[in-house]
Amino acid sequence: MNKYLVVYHAPPSFSKKMEEMKSEDKMAEMGRWQKWFEESGDAMVDMGAPLSGGTNVVKSGKKTGESDVVGYSIIQAKTMDAAKKIMKTHPHLLQDNSCAIEIHESAPLPGQ
Repeated sequence: MNKYLVVYHAPPSFSKKMEEMKSEDKMAEMGRWQKWFEESGDAMVDMGAPLSGGTNVVKSGKKTGESDVVGYSIIQAKTMDAAKKIMKTHPHLLQDNSCAIEIHESAPLPGQ
């Protein structure tokens, strides 16, 4: 099995919308995520966590832009196609069309 880093993207306007949701609506949304995590079974390695306040760091120390990354997970699958299939039903994609999921395969370190 290969490991994949899953990165959740959403624009700042969507994150603000989520912050303004009623508590019971937030709980219902998190319930959908929890159900998906449970249904993903052995594919789920690390549920991850929400992320906020992302920034870029460069050698000069200047900030080059803000990030739309709002969370991450780590899954395992035999192939990238299998990883895509696992993520296809994730509730993040049901939020609205501005939400996206990015998948990266973990590669071995050179020389190892």
